[in-house]
Amino acid sequence: MADSNLNNNTSAALSKSNLQFTFKLHKELTKGNSNNVFFSPFSISTALAMTFLGAREKTAEQMADALGISDIKDEVHKSLENYLSIILKENENFTLHTANRLFPNHLFKVETDYINSCIKHYQADILPLDFSQGEVSRKIINSWVRQRTNEKIKDLIRSGILTPDVFMVLVNAIYFKGNWASQFDEKKTRKDRFHINLSEEVEVDMMYQKKKFSYTYNPHHLCSVLELPYKGDSLSMLFILPDTTDGLSAIEEAMNPDLFNKLQSTLRNNSDVEVFIPKFKLETQFELSSILSKLGMPDAFNQAKADFSGMDKTKNVYISKVIHKAFVEVNEVGTEAAAATVVVMMTNAAVRRLIFKADKPFLFFIKDKRSNIVLFSGRYTGSEEKS
Repeated sequence: MADSNLNNNTSAALSKSNLQFTFKLHKELTKGNSNNVFFSPFSISTALAMTFLGAREKTAEQMADALGISDIKDEVHKSLENYLSIILKENENFTLHTANRLFPNHLFKVETDYINSCIKHYQADILPLDFSQGEVSRKIINSWVRQRTNEKIKDLIRSGILTPDVFMVLVNAIYFKGNWASQFDEKKTRKDRFHINLSEEVEVDMMYQKKKFSYTYNPHHLCSVLELPYKGDSLSMLFILPDTTDGLSAIEEAMNPDLFNKLQSTLRNNSDVEVFIPKFKLETQFELSSILSKLGMPDAFNQAKADFSGMDKTKNVYISKVIHKAFVEVNEVGTEAAAATVVVMMTNAAVRRLIFKADKPFLFFIKDKRSNIVLFSGRYTGSEEKS
């Protein structure tokens, strides 16, 4: 249910754009590989929405299309402002922090209206840097990200990326730590087999509990769906588990906002379910510029075509890199997750026994139940250290 501070129409539109972007990005990140994947669509889209604030003409149209905000592009910044004010409220049940910061090059003039809009809508703060001192600037930005993600995201920006012709670096960081409403008993965790594919398996620490949870089975897509709430019931983790070891790719291919919402709408509350979930810890890093170009915003990365004249009147500014790093740990107590996204702007100037046993590749989502917004999205395949 939407929070009272976010009207239903705005909440539905924001959720729709968030889900569209989540599944488009998920398809690209998982295409042609069987790696573990974890990312924060909310972090990436927030960093890009701040960038979109300064985009104009065709660049803005393409970005709106790629971000799934074409229908709400006039209201998207106000909508995110309202949503950020909700999720940033102190909460005794879980920790959820997100922060935005602009690091402009101290030699270039960033339009005052753009800066003020970022402060107003995204609660961003500003720290001008001397990018001729690339390593010093890198350490300052990475230190801020590390602090904002409780030391989980380190070295977001690697050596050599920041050069004197950097116009501005925009960063979003998000951190979540929540305990399960019903925690797993460590004494019931056992070594068990996890099937990576039809011919490979690994040993995992499999957690177990039997409890009443929201559960459904979808016979058309041959998958089970389980929702595990976090303490406070505002946030939850949704698991989508195929029937077969090699069944995940078909679900990933079919997944879109309508299917995601349909699976959630058919969840049956208070189902007695025996739950087996592996403990896992994932850390991933992606450079997203080529993927985002494929998703429909190539001009933003093109020196000759990019129009970010809302930031800089010269029209010499373009996006060089979009770097995203994410971390998640799932254990008996709950989940800890963090992510950060940096956008580097450059200038050239039932009755039956229900068993949910996640012993094969599955999808998982950390979502805000109040607004149906996916904060983190992942795929666990058991292929540790390969992602």
